[in-house]
Amino acid sequence: MSENKPSHWNAGILNFGVNRRSFLKGSAAFAGATIAAPAVFAQSGVTLRFLSSETSAGSMAVLKKACELYESKTGVKTIIDSSPISGSSQKILAAVNAGTPYDLATQGYIADILQYVQADVLVPLTDLVGKYEWGNRAAWQYNGENWYYPYDYNLVATYYRKDLYEQKGLKVPETRDQYLENCRALAVTNGGSVDVGGCVLPLASDSATNWASFGSLFADVPRFYDDSWNVILDQGETAQQVASFLDFYAEAYKTMPPGMATVSYAELMSLFVTGKAAHTNYSGRLVETIEATNPELADKYDIFPSPGNSGKKALSYAFDGFVVFKSPQSEEALKFLKWFIDDFYIEWLHSAWMNFQPARLDIYEDPRWNSHPMIKKHWNTMMKMKSYIEDKDMQLIAVDTTGPSIDIRPCKIFNANIMPEMLQNRVLNGASSADCVKAAAERIRSLG
Repeated sequence: MSENKPSHWNAGILNFGVNRRSFLKGSAAFAGATIAAPAVFAQSGVTLRFLSSETSAGSMAVLKKACELYESKTGVKTIIDSSPISGSSQKILAAVNAGTPYDLATQGYIADILQYVQADVLVPLTDLVGKYEWGNRAAWQYNGENWYYPYDYNLVATYYRKDLYEQKGLKVPETRDQYLENCRALAVTNGGSVDVGGCVLPLASDSATNWASFGSLFADVPRFYDDSWNVILDQGETAQQVASFLDFYAEAYKTMPPGMATVSYAELMSLFVTGKAAHTNYSGRLVETIEATNPELADKYDIFPSPGNSGKKALSYAFDGFVVFKSPQSEEALKFLKWFIDDFYIEWLHSAWMNFQPARLDIYEDPRWNSHPMIKKHWNTMMKMKSYIEDKDMQLIAVDTTGPSIDIRPCKIFNANIMPEMLQNRVLNGASSADCVKAAAERIRSLG
């Protein structure tokens, strides 16, 4: 994205329950500590602290290997801490407020990064990012700087059972209505109960629903605001398109397995992998799960982007990247990251070989990366995902990027679960689509 102006921050409590004054006080504390720190580190050696929200055994093993090698080469020790992404922000904020910030971390949410930028605790990575060509929307800027170094997309493609398509004589849908008909054709019912779902689209008030359920909406409605940040969700043709999406979801819901009100990330994968759903929405992690738990499906699935009502296509996404914090060791942290990118970036991507779909376009041509046996086996899937990030007509949108620029306001929509609860009002509470759209738009306006 192009350069964006700073967003407005409300006084008082930030998104994650941290008082802005205390956050900045903590930031000032560690910034001041920089003055006195060099003599200490000159005597004891440099120690970096790295917080990873990529907690899989493979990814953690790569970090450990890299840190040990770097220490053997430079004498710089790196301590690795880990946290699921849902808790990483709290750990980072606590460390900053204590005056002992992490030096490096993995981050994957715009609201977190904007919070750190606004508090002036991040080091810009524009020079590092500018060395390479990136896929669409992978390396957004804010205030003219890149604040994270991307490594993946988390594109939400629609996974489908192509063997079942062949048995039923179905075609890959070009429109939302065609997709709905395919869901109906593949649903298996028994006495009024759905045994095999036509599809799985989450409904709960959580990040999984925000991430995975709105691709077909984004195909037709990629923006919730106009260029002046006026909410347009309930205005004119946009309101009609959102209402049409809600009607689609309500019909698709009838083809889903029981218990959809609580389905989240794990069930989106397991229902598909165990044959309990013919379609699901997920990232490349699903392919890794197929290989790990039911490899017989490895040649029986395929993917397509979410179709809109008019035939346009979209994919929701959620990037991941590395960030560097301002600390007494910022210079050494930057040196480590530069070295890691040169020497371990490929191995890092291989630690989640399909989920870490490269955001950097040169990686796809790199034999060190594309010679991985599982990437070669699922090359068709990877090349489709690559085509999606290169297609200028493809909408790559997330709930938190539905404004005219990168800004905290769409992130508030995500945090408040306004879109999942709009679905719930339509499906579980029986409200009309028009009323659901109006209520959601008013809630967005109330956030400021």
